[in-house]
Amino acid sequence: MIVFAASLWIRVPGFKNGGFASHDVGGILYESMVLRHGGLPYVDTVELKAPGTFYLAAALAGPEGRDIAAFQVAANVTALLSLVALAAIAWRLWGGAAAVLATGVYALHDAALDRMDANYVTWAQLPQILAMAAGLAATRALERRRSLVLWAASGALCGAAALCKQPAGVILVPALLWAGRRWPAVLAGFAVMHVPVAVHYAVHGQLAALVRGYAFNPWGLEYITVRGAAGPLAELREGVLASVHTLALPLALAGFAVVGWLSRRTGPAGQDPKDRAGWLIAWALATLVAAGVGLRFYRGYYLAVLPPLCLLAAAPWGARALFERPVARVRAAVAVLLIAVLCVRAVFDLAAIRDDRGRAHDAGARAVARYVQQHSREGDAIWVWGWHLWGVHALTGRMSGSRVYKTLGLLTPPNDDTWRRSATAPRVSPGNPWMGVLLADLERTRPAVIVLGGTAPRTGIDELRALLRAGYRRDDCRIGKVECWRRVAVDPGAGLR
Repeated sequence: MIVFAASLWIRVPGFKNGGFASHDVGGILYESMVLRHGGLPYVDTVELKAPGTFYLAAALAGPEGRDIAAFQVAANVTALLSLVALAAIAWRLWGGAAAVLATGVYALHDAALDRMDANYVTWAQLPQILAMAAGLAATRALERRRSLVLWAASGALCGAAALCKQPAGVILVPALLWAGRRWPAVLAGFAVMHVPVAVHYAVHGQLAALVRGYAFNPWGLEYITVRGAAGPLAELREGVLASVHTLALPLALAGFAVVGWLSRRTGPAGQDPKDRAGWLIAWALATLVAAGVGLRFYRGYYLAVLPPLCLLAAAPWGARALFERPVARVRAAVAVLLIAVLCVRAVFDLAAIRDDRGRAHDAGARAVARYVQQHSREGDAIWVWGWHLWGVHALTGRMSGSRVYKTLGLLTPPNDDTWRRSATAPRVSPGNPWMGVLLADLERTRPAVIVLGGTAPRTGIDELRALLRAGYRRDDCRIGKVECWRRVAVDPGAGLR
């Protein structure tokens, strides 16, 4: 209870802040609005992300599917449930003391890794942990039918994780390995979880669009392959540094458990921990590989790696590995000092995170939203350029005048920053095909307001600027580097260009 209360205290600002801590969530809520208006992601929008969070937002983000405050509350409750689910696994494995240790280490890190409130990683975390909990229950089931049902449930939860965040689907790998001969039940559950979304698209005759957008998205492929110019060894080094920097304490504690397992291969009270340790190591390695996809090594990607490391950290044979052999006291003293330093570091980090969660991170988007509401009416379309302005749609209730509502990765290359490297300046490649799609959409819908954020390139968008000059008037909106353009009446026979 103390660990849960501490985790709740850290997340309290997220229950009442009501602002966008991550602009990615603005994209989630916009797709929720599309669903609420009878549209479909990948059909009425050009989208990269998995569809699960869009459906969750449509159900949880208020009556119109765009209430960021309600969505944040649901996300923080989901994060706390992830802590409870982890405690349940640790308790089933090794008892109450292990549950306290595992959740304690988890609580020291999860809010720091999940600092982008209500983002994709938040929603994928709980089904990943529950998938492993179902697998653990399946291994202990005495009846074959019950075992199959539990393995199918594990696969379904793996599917739910993938629907929330595609790389989270890697949890299917350790589930299949652990299931052994029962692997068909896992795959069946994984497939069944996708049926409701597939049926929704099929009813609208758009099943192929779902398959292309979710499973074979070319934009997503470009995102994960855009980096790598530094060479494989340099990128491997970056991955190791990022992993150690982000997960130093759980990696160290899990390392003791792995050493103890390799050296003894037997656990307390005659138990053989080999299968459990191997399962946890496979779980950790799978999620660690997924965290490195794209070679950006963002902090939030490591949230999925945390549960198996925390469970390994709580393994009872791990601590005993410190006190064996003649040099045990020296080794134990060094280890305890290291753990103490890392714990202090984590506590200071959490204090900063709690303070950060209490501050608004969307002041610019809210200023733009006020301008949009002043100069448009309900039902008008708008269009905005910039990742930091995606939330304007949810804040105003206005839909995008183009399927290209995200510019990053379409009009400009995918973001190429990493955990410690800044992104290059955005640019528009000559002959970009998405620019043609955007211009055609804007000419057809004529949004009431078009806003170019500070990330809009100053060159390479001549056609867009020509459209603005022909049918819009620029206002002095005085919002940083933002350009605000209002639609003006034009001669219908003259066209926009």
